[in-house]
Amino acid sequence: MNYKLEWLKCAQSPEYFVTHFVHIYNATLRAWIPFDLWPTQISTLTSIHNQRLLVILKARQLGLSWLSLAYALWMITFQAPATILLFSLKEAESIELLVRLHAMYNRLPSAFRSKTVVRSASKHLELSNGSRALAFSTRGGRSYTGSLAIVDEADFVPDLALFLNAVKPTIDAGGRLLLISTSDKRRPVSTFKNLFRAAVKNIGDYSSIFLPWRAHPERDDAWHKRTRAEMHAQRGTDDDFFAEYPATPEEALAPEQLDRRIPLEWITPCIVEAEPLLASGEPGTGPASQLPPALPPLAAYVAPAPDHHYVIGADPAEGNPNSDDSSATVMDAASWEEVASFAGKIEPTVFAHYLDTIAAWYNHASIMPERNNHGHSLIAALHNSGQHRVLTGFDGKPGWLSNVKGKILLYDHCADAFRDQSVTVTHPETISQLSSIEASTLRAPQGLHDDRADSFALAVAALATSNLHAQPSTAVKPHDPLTGVDDDQW
Repeated sequence: MNYKLEWLKCAQSPEYFVTHFVHIYNATLRAWIPFDLWPTQISTLTSIHNQRLLVILKARQLGLSWLSLAYALWMITFQAPATILLFSLKEAESIELLVRLHAMYNRLPSAFRSKTVVRSASKHLELSNGSRALAFSTRGGRSYTGSLAIVDEADFVPDLALFLNAVKPTIDAGGRLLLISTSDKRRPVSTFKNLFRAAVKNIGDYSSIFLPWRAHPERDDAWHKRTRAEMHAQRGTDDDFFAEYPATPEEALAPEQLDRRIPLEWITPCIVEAEPLLASGEPGTGPASQLPPALPPLAAYVAPAPDHHYVIGADPAEGNPNSDDSSATVMDAASWEEVASFAGKIEPTVFAHYLDTIAAWYNHASIMPERNNHGHSLIAALHNSGQHRVLTGFDGKPGWLSNVKGKILLYDHCADAFRDQSVTVTHPETISQLSSIEASTLRAPQGLHDDRADSFALAVAALATSNLHAQPSTAVKPHDPLTGVDDDQW
């Protein structure tokens, strides 16, 4: 073999190096075998090479630890002098990563290895080419400047924010930071999950990858059904299965479902994936009459159809930088399909103008606002504009009263719609928020948002209780088991 030529090929392509020269340990065979990359591993390796800051949310047993170590091996060999920082919550786990890396190094052709190993200790590997790899718990490693920092099972690090604040400056001079983890269902709000959610929205410097259970080529539907049933039998819930083997980011990110008003298993069959339509004025768009209004927070998935009626659920907020979002959901009154979603930090009077703009495009849709502190201002502004009809809630007054009774009825309608699969949902954040609503409080867990969930539920309630063609709109009045519940604000 011409190792000079192979060296040049490997230096140009981490994929070539890994597939031709790297070995990993197969616990089933109890042997070291060539690293035969799956298609998903190849694309992930490309992202690791091209992205400086990367957060990977994944299912279990997809070989990501081995893949990240293979890239580290490429760096210490072909990007010398390189410094690899290996982190895990427990120091013993990071030491195990270093042991693997050293064993992988020892199995390289002698032409690729350095002349000598300068230092080989439990937490330190140093080569004569100047490269080194060090193992730490997430409490250490702050004094080193790293070429690559790998944080394994990052979602299980309780003080990840403090750790990143300390470590990120060490790689800011051109190094790479790789956060890899399955989901810690015990903490629906975590630094790792927040970074992943932000990266999905292209907010901040991180890029994101989600790897579902199907990324493993030996897993099929039969495996999925069998494994899910086995894990469900243990605690009577799919929480552990969704944590270990999610099919979607929503399954991975959703809080534990034991205390959820609308279980994710009800929501999943109702999800319809779609890309937002281009807004008027954007490059490549068509006639303005066929395009959604140019409102930056608006995601319109379906254009209005002739002779279709639409309803908008609207959850207003104060509109300052520290407040919740004002949110709106547009639904087709015939199909109960989420056709558009809108959210942003918008104060009530401006929110009313935006609602009028969206309603006008959707065939002059009717609006069901939440009647709370800010809802009164929104309803007043909508009445002042006089452009669109404000629907009445269960108490016969404009808007849906957000008290104890109103909140219970609101989410009863929403839960019934998902259970019966009579509604569809598209916006990823709406899906995430709906699956997080706690049955005990009808709110999202502390630290998470529920604005889109509320506006979606308001649209469902409007369709479930209102006659959209009558003036005024009235609620259907069946026997009400909650009669007499107090009218305190929720």
